[in-house]
Amino acid sequence: MRDILKSHYKSVGKFTVVGVLNTVIDFSVFYLLHDVFDIYFIIAHVCGFTLALCNSFYFNATWTFNSLDKKRWHRQAVCFAIVSVVGMGLSTLTIYIANAFVWVYFAKALATIVSFLWNYAASFFIVFKKSGNMGSGP
Repeated sequence: MRDILKSHYKSVGKFTVVGVLNTVIDFSVFYLLHDVFDIYFIIAHVCGFTLALCNSFYFNATWTFNSLDKKRWHRQAVCFAIVSVVGMGLSTLTIYIANAFVWVYFAKALATIVSFLWNYAASFFIVFKKSGNMGSGP
């Protein structure tokens, strides 16, 4: 396990930077819609997540994994969107359940962690997978 983590430290670092930017976008949109415009928290969550998704694809494809296939980027984008929708489902379920027990922003943070773990693994192994590369690091 330690060797796997060592082989991924650069891409995990970049993924984290992109994730922080995505989180700022996501939380900002969530705050604006939920607290300023009083929109239902699930709708605000989905809107913030979707905007962050677009940012995430671009930066992860071109910088984190350096694996944007210019001829098949549409396939990558669709695959990334599917992975992200599953991540959104996991994070939405997390925020919905956690909100019953904790402050909505703690629930949102927990949902972000769940989404991060899923999205990195799926991005590396599915969306931006390099041929012949199964876990040896980007």
